[in-house]
Amino acid sequence: MTTSSPTTPEFVLLTGSLGSGKTTLLCDYLSLPESADTGVIVNEAGEINVDGAVVPSGRRDLPMTLLGNGCVCCSFGDDLHSAIDELLEARRQSGAGEFRRIILETSGLAMPSPILRSLMRYDRAEYRLRIVSTLDAVDPSADDVMFPIRSAQLTAAQSIVLTKLDRVSHGAIAAAERVAREYNPAAVLVTTEDRSARARVALAPSELEAKTVASQFQAIAATDHSRLGVFFAQWPGSVPWADLGDWLEDLAGLCGDRLLRVKGLLSVGGVPRPILIDGVGTTFAEPRWTDAELAAGRGIVIIARDVSLDELTNMSGAYSSDVRPALRATSKRAA
Repeated sequence: MTTSSPTTPEFVLLTGSLGSGKTTLLCDYLSLPESADTGVIVNEAGEINVDGAVVPSGRRDLPMTLLGNGCVCCSFGDDLHSAIDELLEARRQSGAGEFRRIILETSGLAMPSPILRSLMRYDRAEYRLRIVSTLDAVDPSADDVMFPIRSAQLTAAQSIVLTKLDRVSHGAIAAAERVAREYNPAAVLVTTEDRSARARVALAPSELEAKTVASQFQAIAATDHSRLGVFFAQWPGSVPWADLGDWLEDLAGLCGDRLLRVKGLLSVGGVPRPILIDGVGTTFAEPRWTDAELAAGRGIVIIARDVSLDELTNMSGAYSSDVRPALRATSKRAA
């Protein structure tokens, strides 16, 4: 399903914790002219799909599919594939042309990685995947129960949207911004106060806005969240692809669901241009060549929950010195 072509339609994964304003953001976007060529899939974890009734209330012509059977990340991928097929078939029958964008609003309990794994297996259409996550400015904190879900959602996001800004002070907005940066220093932070403008920037960014996505190396700016660690793995030179693949598999096996985000540029033996490595949880996109310069160094940024530098160092110790990365922590928690 995934492709990097800028002319390919988007598939937007809209995530965020329970009550963080996902549905409101989506409804605000659907009231805009930019939403005319948008299809929507709504998933609720409960038996009654409330959002499925709320979202289309202002748009009788809205192309929408409901995804039941519980939280999409816990169900089999065939349910999501069927929902996409149903949406595309209805669009074809309407004669309205192809979608420019499909938005999947997930349950507040959904983890992004299993959903991405399912989407990457979908082979009946190609889309550019983008992850947007909402963060409630009224209550941006997370308790121990919700922290694993919150951290997975926010660290996976390319954009984090602060919501309910009309209900808090400027000081509270600044505090919520700090929380967002703790989780994901590299995400684009959307803090526009006007709701319509916020929805447009978040879900239908202009070409200029889309190009402001931060470099993967900005994540080295480090989070100080007590349970999140940011690490940097750096190879001394070009690394053989087989060894890199083995190392990434070992990383995923060691961390499991504690692995939140992996992103970086590497020089791979026999490949003339840098390779972009991009993973959410233990799900990795297909590596692709880039035209980026490696003058600032090569390596991989790792964001993980409750993982120590010693664990990563011990794992890498099994590799010979010529293919073993140097590892360092870039946050207080990880040190």
